[in-house]
Amino acid sequence: MNGLRRWTLLMVLLVGAQAHAQVTQAQVDSVLALRDDTVKVIALSDLCFAYRRVDGDSALHFGRSAAELARKLDFPRGEAQAFNDMAIIHIDRSDFRAADSALHRALSIRLALKDSAGIGAVYNKLGNMHQAQSRFEEALAENLEALRIFERIGPKAKEALILNNIAILQNNLRRHADALATQERVVDLLSSIGDSTGLATSWGNMANSYLALGDTGRAISHYEAAAQVFRRRDMQRELGVQLHNLAGAVLEQGDRQRAERLYREALAIRERTGEKKAIASSLIGLGKTLMKAGKWSAALPLQRRALAISREVNARNERMQALLDIALVHARMNNGDSSYWYHDRYVQLKDSVFNEDLSAQVAEMQERYQAEKRERELLEQRAQIAVLAQESERRRSWLVLAAAGAGMVLLAALLMVQVQRRRARAQRDAAIIREREAGLKAVIEATEEERRRLARELHDGVGQQLGGLKHRLEHLRGAMDAPGLQDTITIVDDTAREVRDLAHQLMPKTLSRLGLVPAVEDLLHKAFNGTGTSVELDHVGLEAGVPDSIATGLYRMMQELVGNILKHAHATAVEVQLLRNKGHVVLIVQDNGRGLVRTEGAGGLGLMNIADRARALGGTFTIEAAPGHGTVATIRVPLPQ
Repeated sequence: MNGLRRWTLLMVLLVGAQAHAQVTQAQVDSVLALRDDTVKVIALSDLCFAYRRVDGDSALHFGRSAAELARKLDFPRGEAQAFNDMAIIHIDRSDFRAADSALHRALSIRLALKDSAGIGAVYNKLGNMHQAQSRFEEALAENLEALRIFERIGPKAKEALILNNIAILQNNLRRHADALATQERVVDLLSSIGDSTGLATSWGNMANSYLALGDTGRAISHYEAAAQVFRRRDMQRELGVQLHNLAGAVLEQGDRQRAERLYREALAIRERTGEKKAIASSLIGLGKTLMKAGKWSAALPLQRRALAISREVNARNERMQALLDIALVHARMNNGDSSYWYHDRYVQLKDSVFNEDLSAQVAEMQERYQAEKRERELLEQRAQIAVLAQESERRRSWLVLAAAGAGMVLLAALLMVQVQRRRARAQRDAAIIREREAGLKAVIEATEEERRRLARELHDGVGQQLGGLKHRLEHLRGAMDAPGLQDTITIVDDTAREVRDLAHQLMPKTLSRLGLVPAVEDLLHKAFNGTGTSVELDHVGLEAGVPDSIATGLYRMMQELVGNILKHAHATAVEVQLLRNKGHVVLIVQDNGRGLVRTEGAGGLGLMNIADRARALGGTFTIEAAPGHGTVATIRVPLPQ
């Protein structure tokens, strides 16, 4: 091997070794100065990966250069590697359509080469892409394909890596017990090959499972063990991850001072490594810690910086969390206008993220369908050409063409029949849904009318009669001294009070006389007074009131949510927001209780009742885990134009 070739290979190794660190301009110039051969292709791909967390545009430039040079040199392995590396950059930037295209180009090359290891690596990256889109079932299927390959061909380290990914997906799918079992397989594999660094990563993943299962103590011990290994090996990026996660677990235990120290150390590490998305995440965690300590003015600049960074790198989840936290800080600081503005931006971003993900999935399915269609058409054309080439007689050729034409006509007729049937079925289903929705709305309206009638009967009928009976008995007590008469008066008085309370529950006077906001305040006071649970109610833009049907529906849904919190959540704090936003009334109820608990019976039926009421009003109802702990229930009901 001559000196230039030996120096070139050394340069490739140097670049590959610095995939997670800053790359100097001199190293970049050295790679660009290489002659156009396969070594330069690999070096450019390594530069693409090295610039992943530094400059995404530069990383993609190096990846495209590697792919173009590989095609020029007829070097398919290098071309596949370049597309694989570019897909990682696209995933980091949430450009999933471009990532999917790059990965499928890499997969087609690997399949043509019969490169089992390369095929498994692409399946692994496809799993990472689906995971970044929260399409966890699809991600799990891709990783299982990769696992089957590496279980067959090895090495064990790669098999352990795929199992780690599978465990993370099982956690995302809330299959935490399965995730722990998978991690135990990973620990056995890594122990057999003596990979202490991999073991530390597995401990961190096991800690995530323990935390999700509510075992905070074991989660903290695993995070600490993992952090100790990464600190000893000076693996800064991995240490930052474990310290960040450890801070969240410690904060959950209530140790705010230690959580703040850990978040600050994780933030310092991530700022040194230049991982902007991770920096935003640690800023959010540190800000949340200060919020819990009541240091609102100190938390605000951290959250604003997190918002700016997450907007810069298009980190959508971090951006949404920063907007929500800033809105909460402004609410606590009595900056109502600012709180409403940031919360409105949070709602807009959340809706746009949902729509973008949905559009991307539809576009991806259409693209795959078109690609498969083109492939089928190409195969059909090749088959027709082969048949025509083999045919020697003109008459037989015409017969074949006539038969093919008849088949196409028949196929077109069958397709038309299928389209008509599907269209009719869709119209029928839509009519059934409209009929069910109308029936649901009628049942709810009839129920409310019956509640009002019973409330009037109890108050004006039975209540008045009991009042008259009490006055008659008091008159008799003044005229005669009958033993036990005072006890009878007391019983009548208690019965009258219970009748009034029952009438109030059926149709609260506060709701009909004063409106929705005072009625909700009265409901929260009566429900949580004396329970030790702190309650906060914020309302914006409801001074003009809302229609009676919407006010009644929202009040009933609020009753159900309060009942669920009292029965299941074991919360110590409840926050309620009522606001008018872009032609909608929005009710947000957040607690810090046990989170989403799968219950049978009344609890599940109550949530179904809320969803039915919201749908009958033309609105929506969602309930999800709150950041850190508890649940957030959101009801959006449109106002009439």
